[in-house]
Amino acid sequence: MEPVETPRLNDNRRWMTAPTLGGFIGAALILIAIGTVVGSARHVLPESVAILLFMMGVLVSAAGFGFWVGIASAFGALAGFNFLYVEPHFSLHIGEPQDIIKLVVFLLAAGITGLISGRLREQVDAAEGRARALEVVSQVSSDLTHVSSQSEIAKVAVRHLNALAQGPALALGPVDGQLRMLASEPEGYLPDASELEAADVAWRRGRPEFAAAHGWNGSRLTFYPLSGDGGKSATPVLGHARISPDRRDHGWREQAIDVVLQQSGQAMQRLSLSEAAENERRRATSEQMRAALLASLSHDLRTPLATILGSVTTLRELGDTLAPAAQDDLLAAIEEETGRLGRYVEKLLQLTRLQSGMEVHLAWVDAGDAALASVNRARRAWPNARIEIVMPTLPMIRAEAGLLEQAVFNLIENAVKYAPGVIRVTGALDDRTLVLSVEDRGRGLPQPITEWLSSDSMTRAPQGSGLGLPISKGIARSLGGTIAAHRNPQGGTVIEIRLPVPEDHGA
Repeated sequence: MEPVETPRLNDNRRWMTAPTLGGFIGAALILIAIGTVVGSARHVLPESVAILLFMMGVLVSAAGFGFWVGIASAFGALAGFNFLYVEPHFSLHIGEPQDIIKLVVFLLAAGITGLISGRLREQVDAAEGRARALEVVSQVSSDLTHVSSQSEIAKVAVRHLNALAQGPALALGPVDGQLRMLASEPEGYLPDASELEAADVAWRRGRPEFAAAHGWNGSRLTFYPLSGDGGKSATPVLGHARISPDRRDHGWREQAIDVVLQQSGQAMQRLSLSEAAENERRRATSEQMRAALLASLSHDLRTPLATILGSVTTLRELGDTLAPAAQDDLLAAIEEETGRLGRYVEKLLQLTRLQSGMEVHLAWVDAGDAALASVNRARRAWPNARIEIVMPTLPMIRAEAGLLEQAVFNLIENAVKYAPGVIRVTGALDDRTLVLSVEDRGRGLPQPITEWLSSDSMTRAPQGSGLGLPISKGIARSLGGTIAAHRNPQGGTVIEIRLPVPEDHGA
């Protein structure tokens, strides 16, 4: 699966932290502490030092609790300084006009200090938030790169939504017109009736259903339908807990959640497109197979039909005048060609399966047993042929025994027809690949057929390839393998069927 495109984070989002009651209380405690220290040492502490201490309180409050708390601290510091140092003392009344200028300057200085410190804090929070959001984006993109099913996409999305919302997250998918659980975090979380109703509304209407505000009745989770190419009936729904707007990191978490939803939707679309492309590839391969095999059909059927027709016609018209030996020869020819025609019909049944998309029923198969079955079958068909088999212990593979037997039998039949001499069937293990080989001592395959067997194309099978070789190639490809032919150093041809061995093979 191709990497999921990473959406660009919105840099225009306002990252300014909303003030909280805890921030105001913290700033008030700082100013009270400073006021207590300054008030107890008012007679020995110069006014300039007191101003610096109050400024420090504003600076700490703004840096620690944000812009708005810093501005409020500036007014608090002004009140504290006025209360302790401006006559009349211990009163907010201003006795001298010049003190007004002093207090205005103090307020400006404290306000600017709070403004700068608060904005710096907000910018630091924004930078950290964007960094965390980008980290989440990177991780989500990496996780979604390797998914291959809708359930895997749901698990990845739910895991990240749970981490971002710091609350329950779940994915629901349609099954028979009803939503069913695909994944949840924490594992085993069961949505209540209001949440299921909100998810159903989001799915049916194709739009988000937001969680109810704190203290209101309704769903505790916000639900989003994922966009996909499969239509509404195939669209899963993701839900996550509501993030309180009072959280300092509310902004970046909301934006990271948007990214998770976007990337999950894109992953769903890519999965749908990938499945559609695979279906189209299979259809095209089936059409290629049909064209290749039907091109060989007329040539292979013409000979036995002509022989049978000629022999029957001769027996009918000249049977009484023929010697018994000649009649026996004609009957033997009919019997032999009928057997050959029967094998062609069997191949045509395999051709029908290949044309219809080759639905293979995979199971654990002993490839050595399948090869031995094909050899025994060939020995019964051609008693005079010299067929040997050397088959060591091989690992189990995922295949269909009947198809694998037919593929090897076709290769043996080709060798019997065109390569007189000893035919050897062998098996071997090449790394993670199982190799079944049919060796002969004939003149070798024509170069066009050798090249065509090793190619990916199923169209335009070279003349003379017959039905057996194209069918063996189609079976090998349907089982996830390949077929190839090369010259035997001792003379003749070696045709190999190479099939993958699963990591959890049963041998």
